[in-house]
Amino acid sequence: MLGAAPTFTKQTYSNQVASYIRTLIRKGTLEIGAQIKEAFLAERLGISRAPIREALQALAQEGLITSEPQKGKHVRQMTGKEIYDSYIVAGILEGAGVAGSLPSWTEDNMETFRGVVRELERATASLDHPDELADIDERFHTTLLMACDNTRLVEMARTSCATISKYLYYQHWITMFSPAEYAARHLAIAEAVASRDGAHVESVLRDHYRETGQRMAEFGVPPYETR
Repeated sequence: MLGAAPTFTKQTYSNQVASYIRTLIRKGTLEIGAQIKEAFLAERLGISRAPIREALQALAQEGLITSEPQKGKHVRQMTGKEIYDSYIVAGILEGAGVAGSLPSWTEDNMETFRGVVRELERATASLDHPDELADIDERFHTTLLMACDNTRLVEMARTSCATISKYLYYQHWITMFSPAEYAARHLAIAEAVASRDGAHVESVLRDHYRETGQRMAEFGVPPYETR
């Protein structure tokens, strides 16, 4: 069951439909590989099929759904290797972005980062809801790239595995590490940043993403044996 249908305003039907479907995917209500039918959504939401179609096209461009002739539209299903490779790319890009911009970090930048680290420590010490980890993770990694002036690199680094951790495999990602493990892994990055050693920071970040990719790859089809 999908629960009660939301009420949409006419001006932004397609955007709201896309947001609604993202939420269903994130919650696991629409499971990996599940078929998405335009007619069913149109009837359920009480709107025409045109904005449904627009929303699904946008979600396909984001990599959340697939659309194939004769097969229809489905929530994207990834192989273990696709998942692993996505995290490896994210680690390479973020590592390079942080290492390259770290020399230009001001004391204000460093204090901003320390503030996020303190917030992370508080959140993991008294976690009320797993979703809090997703929020602090986003702030932590965004702050790491705050001084990087290569906007294209930042964009690619932040989106390389975003569809995996934020939506498609979110229910796995959010429980993959205990709060204590989560804190330890991110504090290791914080310690590397404090050293201001770019090569060390880059190595730690690559290892961070590689470990996450190894664990997340287990949920792909078929499971992928990483080395």
